[in-house]
Amino acid sequence: MPSILIVDDEIEICKQVSIILKDEGYNSSYVINSDECISELENNNYDLLLVDLWLKNSKLQGNELIGYISNKYSNIIIISFSGHANIDNAIDSVKSGANDFIEKPFETKKLLHIIEKNLEILKNKLTLNNYRTKISFHTKVNYIGSSNEINSYLEKINKLKNRENILINGPNGIGKFYLANKIHNKISNNNFDTFLNLSEILLTFDDILKFNSIHKYFTIYINDIDKYDGLNIKDLNKFILENKINASIIADCVNNINTSTFDFFKIHFKLKSLSSRSNEIIDIFAHYLNLFSQKLLKKTFLLDDKTIHTLTSYDWPGNVFEIMNIAENIVKKIDPTKSIILNEDLSPFINVNNSNKKLYNLNYKDAKDTFERDFLINNLKLNNWNVTLTAKNLKIDRVSLYRKIKTLKINLT
Repeated sequence: MPSILIVDDEIEICKQVSIILKDEGYNSSYVINSDECISELENNNYDLLLVDLWLKNSKLQGNELIGYISNKYSNIIIISFSGHANIDNAIDSVKSGANDFIEKPFETKKLLHIIEKNLEILKNKLTLNNYRTKISFHTKVNYIGSSNEINSYLEKINKLKNRENILINGPNGIGKFYLANKIHNKISNNNFDTFLNLSEILLTFDDILKFNSIHKYFTIYINDIDKYDGLNIKDLNKFILENKINASIIADCVNNINTSTFDFFKIHFKLKSLSSRSNEIIDIFAHYLNLFSQKLLKKTFLLDDKTIHTLTSYDWPGNVFEIMNIAENIVKKIDPTKSIILNEDLSPFINVNNSNKKLYNLNYKDAKDTFERDFLINNLKLNNWNVTLTAKNLKIDRVSLYRKIKTLKINLT
């Protein structure tokens, strides 16, 4: 497995990150200053370095160390990080020779994704125009239905032009992020590097001006806008207009929001839950089943009548994202010699006898907790109770999964 060296003056962070990396199978070591780093590289081989930009009691600071290493070791990937993340830091570290940049404190999922991505492009240096990670576009959701409503939205997207502020409303897992990507791709001519996700990057007005000087158009994406201060978002829109910046704000939310607070969103998309679009469930399930079966097994499967009944009877609280996850897990676990999906193939994921009707007799919180608990237990079982692997497959942070396991009183022993 690849070897990774962590360079950070905070020993506790070094230890925590090292444990995470070792759990993922990487060889990991750490040092606390530039001298120790240089000595370690002279005596051992490393594939990737994680370098803090601000090092106490160090002869060289992060960017100086990055410059030294990148000049001397052309085949080592360097990922810089900082607790004071902004576009200036990212650009400066890339100019010094870093391949990528991540904000501290780390989100485990994001850190592992960046490491994995950069190890795959070991000898490619990122440029100023694409220094940012493309995590936003690694979602596997690529289909959310074919109803008249969905098709009308897709037609509407094809007519969009630059500088359209758009609000997407709908329940979790229904495909709001997918729709935001579709909108951005249409307006930007598929320029992934100009999609700025505010949940992944700190963005100041100065950053926006600098980005505007580099790119002809970009999108500022705001997930769960109802959790933001409306005045701050209004100020953002005002700044964009006053400075004639060719950028759109695309936001999504689960709950209905005060339209007077966010009156600058002139275009609205409202996605309905799958429970109100039951006629599309089989179509969507078949899409993802075929997608994963072709990719993993090079074949397709049919659905028998009982399976179809189970799928259409189930309420799908996780919407499209839940369908996608279940379809993928079925393909991973099924006997590859089979050609038809039966109820027994669904049973690890769905109560095939009464679907999730038991939830209807509970209050909202208990129903939500019951679903989450059953969902996590099923996925933990599928991964032999390996929390790290389960978190990776579910694409959630391992610490968050441990917290959920504790909250929902799931026994791992």
